[in-house]
Amino acid sequence: MTRSVDQVENATYGSIRRATEIYGEAFRLTFEYVYGSHIPGAVAEFGCFEGFSSLLLADLIAEFRDETEFYARTFPRHFHVYDSFEGFPKSTNAVDTVSYEVADSGYWREHEDASPPGTEEMLRREFTRRIGESGWTIVRGMYADSLRSTPLAEPVAIANLDCDLYASTVEVLDHLLGRRLLPDGAVLLMDDYNCNRANPRFGMRRAMRECFARTDGFYEFDEFLRYGWHGRAFFVHRLGDSPNPDA
Repeated sequence: MTRSVDQVENATYGSIRRATEIYGEAFRLTFEYVYGSHIPGAVAEFGCFEGFSSLLLADLIAEFRDETEFYARTFPRHFHVYDSFEGFPKSTNAVDTVSYEVADSGYWREHEDASPPGTEEMLRREFTRRIGESGWTIVRGMYADSLRSTPLAEPVAIANLDCDLYASTVEVLDHLLGRRLLPDGAVLLMDDYNCNRANPRFGMRRAMRECFARTDGFYEFDEFLRYGWHGRAFFVHRLGDSPNPDA
């Protein structure tokens, strides 16, 4: 039996209907832009909880793959999902330990939002059903380990970061940016951008600023869209490359 999006929990919204409206529109706009702009690369997700956003993304990959008549030029969209399935790691980074979500609310404590037993197996079944046997990869483990043992080896057009913690976000962004995996015009979906009271000293806001600064001007970002109270999407631009090889 096919598992639908409304059968899995979303950690941000109590109403699945509300979550589907917000994420569904943001993800669809992102796919329309990436396909309309003919941007090559895979779709990668970092943090899946029960698989709510994973199933939305998988369905969009399948849908847009079949729209070859409208999008005359398409690219393969392998789907990479990285998650420990064990919830948050223990916060040891100095930025995270004093952040609101760790030190104040305590919500981002160790093992919080661990995936229910069987989540990885469910996703493997559903990805096979939706995308096919060879169009996806699930990598289990903490990012510090999984990105080292199974690094991404292809361009990424869409990256959905639901990493929450500053330290986890840095690990993912440094991997994507340091390896120059994001083509010009790629989209970063930052699910927790306004967490920690939207304070720029914490979480994704600080990670974005610092990680892009470490590219020494090769990459820059600017805003694409906002979704819900929490999320923000960004265009990524490669200033280190000329779009015209003859320029």
